[in-house]
Amino acid sequence: MSDDDRARPTDEPSTGESTTQGPLTTSTTDPNTPADPCDGIGDGPHCGSELGGLADHGSLYQCGGGLTQSATPCPAGCEAGACKPIAQDSCPSAMSGNGLYCGGTRMGGDAMVLYNCQNGATAGQTVCIAGCEVNPPGVADACNPAGDPCQGAMSGDGLYCGQSLPAGDPNDLYDCTGGKTVCPEGCQVHPPGEPDACKAVPNGGECCLHVPPGVVTQAFSACGNGGSHYGIDYGVALGTPIYAGIAGTVVGQQTGLPNCYGNGCSMQCWNAFNYVELKSDCGDPNNPANDLFVYYLHIDGLGPGIENGSHVDQGQLVAHSGNSGCSSGPHIHLETVSVPKGQNASLNTCSSENPAGDFCP
Repeated sequence: MSDDDRARPTDEPSTGESTTQGPLTTSTTDPNTPADPCDGIGDGPHCGSELGGLADHGSLYQCGGGLTQSATPCPAGCEAGACKPIAQDSCPSAMSGNGLYCGGTRMGGDAMVLYNCQNGATAGQTVCIAGCEVNPPGVADACNPAGDPCQGAMSGDGLYCGQSLPAGDPNDLYDCTGGKTVCPEGCQVHPPGEPDACKAVPNGGECCLHVPPGVVTQAFSACGNGGSHYGIDYGVALGTPIYAGIAGTVVGQQTGLPNCYGNGCSMQCWNAFNYVELKSDCGDPNNPANDLFVYYLHIDGLGPGIENGSHVDQGQLVAHSGNSGCSSGPHIHLETVSVPKGQNASLNTCSSENPAGDFCP
């Protein structure tokens, strides 16, 4: 599951069901980029990462006569002219160590199953009848309750911590008029007559970036690192929650655009992706003179109340993963851009840094 974010034109992203706002988010297309990734390439199978141009890094291309004969998405990535095999056990791809993981965030996992990953292997698994809930870093994933916990709300409509409700998740704040919020720091039970609430995130969170859910399907490789991918791709199931990796302000967003991956990708497809862009409260953790902008690309939709100007704490729901634009499968493209304070950010330049350098320890 991958995309190629190297060669988008300078126009703003195409308009979908909602409008794009905020600064320009794209960079200049090389005018010499061939229309077909197989142009000038020998016949046979080639990974998109070998081809450059408009090739999707996560696809296997069959080239013939200088033209793309077929392009096959590789869910686990492409290497040496072949799709990588998907491991039988999904737990070796658990990126946060031992614990409980929804299968939709693991390569080859079942999105309706909660896996107990111990030492790189599956120690147990539970089928989640009502679906599996992906939680922010530091909060274990869990099966959704089979019934509606709010049926046990003793004080009528309002906000309740999960531990106050039958079968409720103690890390969740339930709005018993509809909706639920995951509380990264836990939920605070208040006396009768006073609504429960999420515990406050100290100072909005740490000045570092939380890793998104999912499995790395394409690493950062641009700007002298052997390739031209300006972010990190994480393979996930469609609709996986994306939580703010760092506290900040929403400064750009786009929703409503469909997937446009066909037999590879076309020039018209490059701008057609949904995204949300955050400006970090604490600037660039590694460069106090710079601002840090964090992009999540190919999203399916935004979290409740997320719009331009919204402030978000670290761990707050900002979006759900999708497959919009030139994307060969559902994934999260994470890109971090560091620019001098007061300047706007744009994708796909060497102001984009390897996000791993900003990750929390």
